[in-house]
Amino acid sequence: MLTFHSTVILVMESVPELTDNKSFSKACELIEIYVNIYFTVQAVVLISVYPSKKLYFSSVTNWIDLISILPFYCKLIAKEYLNAAGGFRVLRLIRLLRILKLFRHSPGSQTMIHFLINSIPEIILLLLMWSLGVLMFGPIIYFVEKPADDSVAKNFTSAFSGMWFCVVTIGTVGYGDIVPSTDLGKFLAAVYAILNLTIMTIPISIPVLCVDTTA
Repeated sequence: MLTFHSTVILVMESVPELTDNKSFSKACELIEIYVNIYFTVQAVVLISVYPSKKLYFSSVTNWIDLISILPFYCKLIAKEYLNAAGGFRVLRLIRLLRILKLFRHSPGSQTMIHFLINSIPEIILLLLMWSLGVLMFGPIIYFVEKPADDSVAKNFTSAFSGMWFCVVTIGTVGYGDIVPSTDLGKFLAAVYAILNLTIMTIPISIPVLCVDTTA
């Protein structure tokens, strides 16, 4: 619950209308102090009662506990001695790591992590196929859309623009900020989109393959 409250406070502090309210800022500061003191005491108690210090520091969740309270003390030291607490605000994002601890309390998330670990080779193959498609079709679409007089194209200003178009197409996002204007470019974009639809079906079979492998 404290992890949830800490995350909500972090999000709400990004709203200017709320941060301008002194009473709200004071309440957030008090909650932050309480949460960090709680997790600090928890970490100290765990370290002191753990049967093996090596075993404690070998746990990822324990490292998350320690790292997530680090920004609070960095900010405190900077404010007290260096008068530069503002530079440590970005470190407060590390508190979001506490959300990862919630995975250990969910059997479903543990099963998903197990599937992901066992399907790493398939995921790498999928990412490789996507990367090859971006690296191949991106420059092709750029040169197809490039005017014959070698002037700068309206949408595809470089091969990176073509690769960005391919990435957006892979994610089926379709921002529409870059679109092909020539008939050949539209044809290639359609072919690339259809190929990616077939590639997108691969992740559906990964959990089934993992179950068959681990059964």
